[in-house]
Amino acid sequence: MPNSPCKTLINPDELFGSRDLRLQDRRDSQYLQLVHLCTGFNFSVLQLQRKIFSHLSRKMVPGALEFVLATHDETSNYWYSVTPGLASLKMLNDYVKHYEVDILHMHLFGDDDDDYNQFTDNGFY
Repeated sequence: MPNSPCKTLINPDELFGSRDLRLQDRRDSQYLQLVHLCTGFNFSVLQLQRKIFSHLSRKMVPGALEFVLATHDETSNYWYSVTPGLASLKMLNDYVKHYEVDILHMHLFGDDDDDYNQFTDNGFY
């Protein structure tokens, strides 16, 4: 199983393409955990294709497709991934099932590291 969830900025300059998969319907019942988080907590499932550098052609080429669970910040208009990129929706659904409590805690209460960084920047520690 990949690492535990963490909130990471999705940089559009590092992507060849992306799309938001609409898992808002209960007919997508094979991915129940993903549907639950998307409908109940305003998450999105994004399919990403990152840019990777090819040493053969010496330019950026499309990487493999990956799926992430993400949130959209309305104020900054940035997307944040809360899961690592996984190769299939089934793998993402299994990951979310395993880490659902951690994902929801981070989404609802914020990241503990953000609080620590806020205090260290202000000289509290």
